[in-house]
Amino acid sequence: MKTIYIVPIEPIEQRYTKQWYDNIPKILEKEIKKNKLQIRIENIDGTLISSSTTKGAFLDFGSTNLYKASQVERISSLFSFGQVKPGDKFLVTDAWNFVITSIKYMSELLNIPVEIHSIWHAGNYDPSDILGMKMTTGWASNQERAWYYASDYNYFATNFHKDMFCENLCVGALKAYRSGQPHTPIIEELVCYKDNKERKNVIMFPHRLNEDKQPEIVTDLKTDFDILITQEKHLSKELYYKNLSEVKAVFSCSLHENLGISMMEGTLAGAIPIVPNRCSYQEMYLDIFKYPSEWTSSFDNYKKYKKNLINFINNLINNYDNLYQSMEEQRKDLIDNYLTPTIMINKLLKD
Repeated sequence: MKTIYIVPIEPIEQRYTKQWYDNIPKILEKEIKKNKLQIRIENIDGTLISSSTTKGAFLDFGSTNLYKASQVERISSLFSFGQVKPGDKFLVTDAWNFVITSIKYMSELLNIPVEIHSIWHAGNYDPSDILGMKMTTGWASNQERAWYYASDYNYFATNFHKDMFCENLCVGALKAYRSGQPHTPIIEELVCYKDNKERKNVIMFPHRLNEDKQPEIVTDLKTDFDILITQEKHLSKELYYKNLSEVKAVFSCSLHENLGISMMEGTLAGAIPIVPNRCSYQEMYLDIFKYPSEWTSSFDNYKKYKKNLINFINNLINNYDNLYQSMEEQRKDLIDNYLTPTIMINKLLKD
């Protein structure tokens, strides 16, 4: 029996990584059972010493390396004791992980051919990401190229994300696949709220308070709208979802977005997505929900176009009840193309 080894990102409650840790094995096991396949699933856990994050980052830059190093230790033991077999597969759920180097090294030198499937989130190849801003000496892009080529399959959430990666790293797209991400279980958690009509005239800003999310724009907009900035409230996931079910809109002015899970969560829960026409948003959202990119391309531009943006937002939230059909269409597109990783599942489960 072949094995799919899942190499998870550390499960942090405030991030979707905890949901992935719990749900990716369930997603795969459901498909294995449905297709009557003889495949087992094993999670390669790591040592988690902190559930906090480095300021401005998705994870903690110190403890994440301990987590990854302990995963390398476990995988090395599996290879050393003959438990990894030819034809087994590894799903690395965050490709920025030196575990890829170790797996490829052992696979080739021990003559145990395995497949490596890697999900890319963000990295040095993206100049607006924290890794792109801080790692400027050139080594990181070469490291990313190595991990890309070491992987047999590389998965990207959107075409924007895939194309940016391939272009900025000057790599061929032969190993790159636009597959959405494995967020399927949150659909059921959130769509139950979509028809809630008892909504407050409140807009939610669901992003981290990072430079690339431009929180200063939202702070200024608070003089014109009732805006809930979720990271200021330190909400649990349960309370965060409850708030999503009660607000009329979720707002973004992000300069960096390769997917934008928080905006999708809001849309699933029945909140109007208000997004700039840039990054991955440009392909993911209907025109009715997108405002021109230049309106929030900088704080200075925001001040210049502030009245236009206010009018755009007011027009949407004041017509909330008339947007039902557009919202239904939007939800279906997100579910079919960005929340359900069909290509990744098919590649993982193929013989």
